[in-house]
Amino acid sequence: MYAALALLLLSPLAVPPLLAFPYRAQVAGHAIYSEAPIDPRLPTLVHLADDKVRRSPLSRSLELTQPIFLTAGGWRWLYLANVAHGAFAFTRPLAESIVVNRSDVVRDEVSSTLIAGAHRSLSGVLAHEMTHTAIRARFGLLADWRFPAWLREGYCDEVAGGGSLSDDEAEQLVRSGQDRPALLYWRGRKQVEAELRANGGSVERLFAAHGAY
Repeated sequence: MYAALALLLLSPLAVPPLLAFPYRAQVAGHAIYSEAPIDPRLPTLVHLADDKVRRSPLSRSLELTQPIFLTAGGWRWLYLANVAHGAFAFTRPLAESIVVNRSDVVRDEVSSTLIAGAHRSLSGVLAHEMTHTAIRARFGLLADWRFPAWLREGYCDEVAGGGSLSDDEAEQLVRSGQDRPALLYWRGRKQVEAELRANGGSVERLFAAHGAY
């Protein structure tokens, strides 16, 4: 575990501006770095993501100041993503910088450079990643190891308002026997929604039931 933390600290993500992102802007608390000129519609998407995260009780004491790096899915993404090349985005603990795969602000979309046809909304991806930060802020840096993946990813998608699969798409994959990574997120979100309904909507009780304390 400590070796993994050391690897994160030594990651190139510790100083991503050194990768010479040519465009920069400030949107609310977020420094934005981009490979492409920053579209004037981006602030709307960032504010939408912020608003979604603020509705989570885990974000009450969280300052939404995560730097956001928008890549074109090329060498910068491959260098920063390490083993997460197929992801829509990722956030590294400690730095809490959000790095986004191939993004399209005009379409409010992020696509995977590894999985053909895989895409989801950019605003949803940002909200999802910010919620990972909120989980770590509430439960500690080791939250990524203390809680099961279905809970962490499912709750982040619940806050974001959905994932990359619609219910129909997920059910079709299940019927056909295909086990894609996106199903973990979909199943996790469904389980999170069910447990929140059953416990009166308490996020604290949701996490306490699966290893928080």
